[in-house]
Amino acid sequence: MTDDDLTRALQRLDPALTPLDAPIPLDAERRARAFAASAQKTRRRPALVTWGSAAAVVVLVLAIVTGVLWMPSSPASALTPQPLAFTVISDDASQVIAQARQRLTDGTGPAEPERRSLSLGWYFSGSPDEAEATVFRREWVDVRWNADLSGSVVTTAAEATNAAGDTVPAGEPTPGTVVGDLTFVQNQFAPLSPTPPEPTVDAMRALVLTSTGAGDQLTAGDAMLGARALLGEWTLTGPQQAALLEVVGQAPGLRVVGTAFDRLGRPVVGLAAVPSGLTTSESTLLLSADTGRIVGFESALLADSETLKLPAGSITDYTLWDVLDRKADTE
Repeated sequence: MTDDDLTRALQRLDPALTPLDAPIPLDAERRARAFAASAQKTRRRPALVTWGSAAAVVVLVLAIVTGVLWMPSSPASALTPQPLAFTVISDDASQVIAQARQRLTDGTGPAEPERRSLSLGWYFSGSPDEAEATVFRREWVDVRWNADLSGSVVTTAAEATNAAGDTVPAGEPTPGTVVGDLTFVQNQFAPLSPTPPEPTVDAMRALVLTSTGAGDQLTAGDAMLGARALLGEWTLTGPQQAALLEVVGQAPGLRVVGTAFDRLGRPVVGLAAVPSGLTTSESTLLLSADTGRIVGFESALLADSETLKLPAGSITDYTLWDVLDRKADTE
């Protein structure tokens, strides 16, 4: 097999491409740094390459968790998901959060927090040679871990669609195919909170600050990133989610986007804000109109991006939670 044959074979396994200067999610970087620190304690000789820096481990973790690999490809036009269609409402952010917190008291969520995060997500992929991907693949990411800090992250291919929602017939793994499987041994997984978070605003704020490194100047956008990180590790109870929402609501810069149906057809209310460290993108937190729970997170560009070759308004990633029933229906 020639080098060109090998490249084409790898592209068929995973055609998604990631720009070298794409931002790394804070929770992925934090987890990767912890993984790098623990990995340095072992004496196992690497088989092919020495991972001499945390940044190298970040690349490895992202490739496994998101199923995204970088390699050259033929030129194409980028397709990203269509933005959600929001309907403007008169309620302000404090009213939306108060209503969500009220719904969270009805006991429909889990009775106890779980050391697990199941999500359905999509992440923008492009290439450094300006040949953008023409399709995107949704993936199930199942994070499970234990009190002894062992665990796993299993990434499974979901339905492959293009930006218009049409099925992409070729070149993608069959839905249900495991495209990433990362295992953590005892004391290797590094969660934000090894023990169940206290359902208080102070406790949740402390975790959000730890996640973002924002210091005392926490903005609503930063709080959203912290919520995303925490929900990437825990399935929280209603009272815990209510406290987390209050942290978001108390931070400045929050606005109401309106009501919509998320990418699984669930009625939601959107809250948006700009993270202090990612001022070219706006984050949107999706709250279930039925349960008040945080069921989604999205990022969209605020201005045209020369780096990503995308116009303002483009969706660059989204993550959906509370999707266990949906995944069961696809199995």
